Amino acid sequence: MLGDVVELSVAVRNLDEAVERYSRLFGLKVHRRTESREFGFRNAILPTGIGHIEFLEPIDPTKHVARFLEKHGEGVYLVGFEVGDIPGAVTHLRSQGVRVDQRRPDVAWVHPRDAHGVFVELRKREDYTSA
Repeated sequence: MLGDVVELSVAVRNLDEAVERYSRLFGLKVHRRTESREFGFRNAILPTGIGHIEFLEPIDPTKHVARFLEKHGEGVYLVGFEVGDIPGAVTHLRSQGVRVDQRRPDVAWVHPRDAHGVFVELRKREDYTSA
């Protein structure tokens, strides 16, 4: 069911500092920056080959990224796996009693309590050739 790791999301206190450090130390370049009011963060995507690192800076203290950062400090927030059949994977996981949030057909999230503390994302591989 799970394919390659294609996303590693990291909660950070300062998005610009994280981007600058990874650009300087590892030669990564920002593909895109966005903001999600729904999930309460602003982010930057830095491609790493077949996948990317995503830095998340909270903008809403009531949302999950901010609560994660407050409780755990900076660090890995989410691991995203490439999945060929996301709806099929969701059906299978739910049949096993796993809590899965699927708000869109192209992505789903497994609750950390059902994955030994890891927030798991089921997704497609991203195309980094367009903005």
